[in-house]
Formats: sequence, structure tokens, C-alpha cells
Amino acid sequence: MRKITFLIFIFSVLSCSKKLYTDNKYFDCNKTSSFKADTDKKQLIYAILKRAVVSKKDIPNYRSITNKKNIYVNDISYSKFFDGLNEPQQILIDQKEIPTEIENIRFCVKSEMDMQVIADKTDNFLYLTLGNIEINGEAAKIGLSNSWVMSKKNKGKYLIMNGGGYVLTFKKANGKWVFDKTAPINAWQS
Repeated sequence: MRKITFLIFIFSVLSCSKKLYTDNKYFDCNKTSSFKADTDKKQLIYAILKRAVVSKKDIPNYRSITNKKNIYVNDISYSKFFDGLNEPQQILIDQKEIPTEIENIRFCVKSEMDMQVIADKTDNFLYLTLGNIEINGEAAKIGLSNSWVMSKKNKGKYLIMNGGGYVLTFKKANGKWVFDKTAPINAWQS
């Protein structure tokens, strides 16, 4: 009798558990990728994603990312994160420009609208957005931000004040893009 009661208890706990935003139902981007770092832009995207959430884990508020193994990437990048009074240009990202995985960290490209639907069904979560991609010969800049999507059920209840990003400089060395340690890092936190 105790075993049956225990099994009923476990089943009820599991069936009432909170849905995670990275459940397979939502994080459905583990398809075979045709990603090949065969352009400068793809190499830079790979380099900043690897630095931000795989090797250095230094994007502002990295610690606030709930599931560090499954990370959403916005399907829009911005010409500039901060451009004074000018509205930044939005550029649609081709999913083939984003690796689906780097060293067991999986990436899933979604629109802000799709991520909002997921948050509304689960809870708030952080996602990454690319920006400031500028390639000038052997030097390049690329940015990455870490932003929240708020569930409808939480909007107005509280304000999340963290996230942020940075713009990094890379240089070409032996045909590969490497982080330029001598260049300043333009970083921000919210």
C-alpha cells in the first residue's frame, strides 16, 4: 500500500511540475544543421557565442541564464545596439549562420514572437541577440546581448533588471578570427 501511495505522490508531483522553456516541445532546434564556418560572418558568430556561453562565459549576467545547455538566439540582429537617435536596422538571421551546438551547448534560433509564446506557456527566460557585425579587412567587431522575454502572467508584477551585452573586437590571425585582447570591450548591464 505504501508503494502505491508513494507512486501516486510521485506521479502527481511530476504531472504538476512547471514546464521549462527548454523542454523538447519548445526547444525544437536540434535538427541536423548545415552550419559551416565558411564565411567571416559565420566564424565571428561562432567565436562570440563560444566565448560568451561556452569557454569564458563572460556575457553580462551569464549566471542568470537558467538552462546554460540550451540557449535561444533571436532571429533578428541589429546593425547597432546603440546608435544615438537613429533607429538600428534589423537584419534577419539565416539559421544556417548560427551553429546548433558548440561543445554540448545547444542553440535554437527563434523569433521574438515565438519566444514570447514559449514564455507565456512556461516562464521568463534570457535569450541572445547578435549585433554590430562589422568586418573591415583583418579586423572585425561583433556584439551580443542577453535580454529577457517576460511571460504575460508576470508582466506588471515585477521588473527584471539584469541582462546586458558587449561588443568585442576580433582580428584575423593565421586565417582565423581571434579575440583582440588589446582592444577595448564595450560592455553594458541593465
